[in-house]
Amino acid sequence: MEFDQLARILHFLLEHRALKKITRDALKEDTGLAERQVESLVSMGSAMGLITPNSQVLTPMGLLIAEQDIFIEKKGSLEWCHYVAAGSFRNLIWFEIFNYLLAEVSPMTIEEWNERMRIDLAGKYSKRTIGKGLYEEVRFVIDAYMERNFRKLELLHRSSDERLYRRRYTQFAPLVLSAMIYDFCATKKTHLSQVGEMAVTPGSPAVVFGLDAASFRQQIEGLHDRGWLRYETTHNLDQIRLKPGFSVLEFLTAHFEDREPHEDTKPSPGGFFQ
Repeated sequence: MEFDQLARILHFLLEHRALKKITRDALKEDTGLAERQVESLVSMGSAMGLITPNSQVLTPMGLLIAEQDIFIEKKGSLEWCHYVAAGSFRNLIWFEIFNYLLAEVSPMTIEEWNERMRIDLAGKYSKRTIGKGLYEEVRFVIDAYMERNFRKLELLHRSSDERLYRRRYTQFAPLVLSAMIYDFCATKKTHLSQVGEMAVTPGSPAVVFGLDAASFRQQIEGLHDRGWLRYETTHNLDQIRLKPGFSVLEFLTAHFEDREPHEDTKPSPGGFFQ
């Protein structure tokens, strides 16, 4: 994962933000990158929710990142990009690694990961997906989290016997975690979520960052104390209630601008905030 090359793509898209569609040829000509590189980088940007597929334009979050942290080096940016990339089933291998292999299976070597996924995915996907493509995707994810920018999150580690494992991540930027929770609830079309249920639901902030229910509750309590959501525990309740005046984009913008989020902003529709 070459973040410096992705920054070149983001820079071009930022300069042409007024366009509704940008061709791969235009990206290739401006950046000087080969067609295959452009295709790979656009795919990577799309996987992290920064670039809209097909039209190759910046998403609202892509615009924010391109303006504030174009090399995707700050932890808040990396937290959000990890949440989107690992939380979306569209990113099949990324999703399987962080929601299944690292969450439910004992530590394995890379070779054991490949074999386990090849068996688990057989019959569900094409031979090409679970063949060479699978091994390339696994190497891509491992490289991103152990050698490239995502290593700053210290999520993925390798033991002395070459087995891969994950450490629980708790050092969230509070505004970014709030954005994740609001976005995840949007994917479920709800403003109310049970903490215990979210803590075990694939794609949730808790699962993709390796939090158990207890550590996730601690994070929720902190956001409740800040007034950014309601954590309801009376009468045996254990649930999150979103506040209608906040939005995903407002939380993320407030994070980058280092300020408190404003209420009464327009709610974000859908989910995996685009």
